[in-house]
Amino acid sequence: MLKPEHLQRITDEIAAKFGELNQPLPTSQTLKKRVGEVAAKLDLVSREDYDRLLQIHQRTRQKVDQLNSRLDALEAKLGSPAKD
Repeated sequence: MLKPEHLQRITDEIAAKFGELNQPLPTSQTLKKRVGEVAAKLDLVSREDYDRLLQIHQRTRQKVDQLNSRLDALEAKLGSPAKD
């Protein structure tokens, strides 16, 4: 779920857009509720989860690169051509 300060920022931005379009502004509570409902339907991850998954991916990528290097060295040593 969105943090309250993020929800407030989004609500403020939407309210500003309504003002620019000369549209009647829904109540703040209604707008927050709608934004919350839409956000709840999105498949969002927190920054912390994203950063953690990025670190896992980077470590995995590094290990794959190391294994590829070792495989290339072994194939070169055995005289086998590398298969791509």
